[in-house]
Amino acid sequence: MTSASEPNQWPFRSLLFVPGHKPDWIRKAVGYGPEGLILDLEDAVPPAEKVGARAITRDGIAFLKTTGVGAFVRINPLDEGGVEDVLSVTTAGLTCILLPKLRDADQVRELADLLSYAEGKAGMERGEVSIMAIPETAEGLCDVRQLASASPRVKSVLTAIIDRVSDDVVFTGDTVLAAGFIPTREGFEQIYLTSKLCVESRAGGAAYPMASLIGTDLQDREAAVRIAKRMKATGFTGCVAIHPNHVAVANEIFRPTPSELKFQVGALKAMREAEAAGLYAVRYRGMMIDRANVALAEKVIADARRCGMEIPAEEDL
Repeated sequence: MTSASEPNQWPFRSLLFVPGHKPDWIRKAVGYGPEGLILDLEDAVPPAEKVGARAITRDGIAFLKTTGVGAFVRINPLDEGGVEDVLSVTTAGLTCILLPKLRDADQVRELADLLSYAEGKAGMERGEVSIMAIPETAEGLCDVRQLASASPRVKSVLTAIIDRVSDDVVFTGDTVLAAGFIPTREGFEQIYLTSKLCVESRAGGAAYPMASLIGTDLQDREAAVRIAKRMKATGFTGCVAIHPNHVAVANEIFRPTPSELKFQVGALKAMREAEAAGLYAVRYRGMMIDRANVALAEKVIADARRCGMEIPAEEDL
């Protein structure tokens, strides 16, 4: 869990969706250990309750500020109540706004300008609230780099990696309908889309692409682990869960394993010793490593520290 003093720290390993009109659920959800909660004002809220959900969500942000859990809000599209959502929920403690149904970069820029106004009105520092872009249209999926680069506020682009429970049960959603694929358990049909999103997100400056885990049997932990590992291997930095059962899976998968950490600490030690001897490549555990490996080793060690893992002492390697 992120520390109470740094609730806006990226990357986030796990985000859990909670309906924005359910105050009891918001408080309960913290107990499942997510690094952030997504208070949803869009699809999870009945139309008749959307206006009232704004005040509940604002109170939820204040509560999350005391816990160290990041406060994310998925608003409605800007032309369907999203402007009013932003003006209502921009308050101290808000980490990020999720912008759904994205088609083009102009929508991102509109949100960024709106946030600047709302932050000023709330007495917040300009640029404090980040943006997560959700390209759920064919146009948006084609132009991820443009979405990511539309504003420095964009830290992440979100898509779904979708599982299939059985041959006769198929999960659908906005991304599925926009891209036109049919989900399979193997996920071959999603490789291009998800790989493209990760690369274009980073190319546009959004360094923390995330994927939501959808369509898996909620009681099938093995399936959730399989999908989360696929996310990590593809290049995503964390998982968005729609059920508490998946939070622990995300926290487990999106952190270094003890053996990975030990390897990288040793690799960094080997490179430092090599450089001290005037060498820029060295044999380590049967392979050649060079300066290019230093950045990865330092990243893995930093990730481990952020996750609260104990870093092996070099003399113990």
